[in-house]
Amino acid sequence: MIHIRLVVIALACAMLLGCSTQQAYSGAARPAEEVALIKGDPKFRLTPVAAYLRSVDDQVMGDTQSSVQVLPGEHELVVDCVVTTSGDRQRVRLQIVVKAGERYRLEPQLSGANQVCDTVRMIKE
Repeated sequence: MIHIRLVVIALACAMLLGCSTQQAYSGAARPAEEVALIKGDPKFRLTPVAAYLRSVDDQVMGDTQSSVQVLPGEHELVVDCVVTTSGDRQRVRLQIVVKAGERYRLEPQLSGANQVCDTVRMIKE
């Protein structure tokens, strides 16, 4: 019984850690209306397809961060697109432009009967 509780606690902690946001600009935190939020999938996600943020403007994302706040303007993202059912893993570089106060989500684009990751696109939420 204790073993099961420890497993549940460990899984809960991993899920919570996978949901934090990294600040990809210097200085103090800014209000949400002054920055853009880009969300990838938590690294501990148990789904068949995921888009994991690896870096933003050459700043490596921590293992516990699944989203990032950036200043408005141009940015380069490196994203890993993973299809667990086929084992396919593609590293994708995206050149993006974001606006202040906007929220964006990374979405994998699949082909080959949904077994291969073609690319990742960023969509506005």
